[in-house]
Amino acid sequence: MSPFRILALLAALTLAPASAFAEPEDATYGVAYVFTSVDSYTTGTNHFVVTGVLQGESAPRTIRFGAYTSGFPDAERCDRLALLTMTRPGRFHFSYFQEYFNYHPVCTLTRQ
Repeated sequence: MSPFRILALLAALTLAPASAFAEPEDATYGVAYVFTSVDSYTTGTNHFVVTGVLQGESAPRTIRFGAYTSGFPDAERCDRLALLTMTRPGRFHFSYFQEYFNYHPVCTLTRQ
C-alpha cells in the first residue's frame, strides 16, 4: 500500500464521527425520540436502529429501538417514514415512541 493511501485511510478514520464506531444506545421506554434528520436506519428481528439528529441536538446519535411484541408489522411503516425523512432532510420530523415493554411502538412523520 502506498504511503498516500495509508495517510488517506488514517485521515478518514480520524475525521469519522464517533457515532460511526459506537454501539447503538438502547431507547428508554416512555421517551419520545424526534429526529429532525435521519442518516441511516436498519430493521432487524425485533429491533429498529436509527442514526440521525434528534430535535434540539446538533450531533447525530444512533439509537436502537426494541420491538419485542409478537410480530412487528408496524416496522414496515416506521421504515417508510424513516426513509422519507432521510430523503428530505429538514423537511420532516420522524418520531418514535414506545410507552412500555411489549407495547406496540408509535411512529409519526410530521412536516416541519
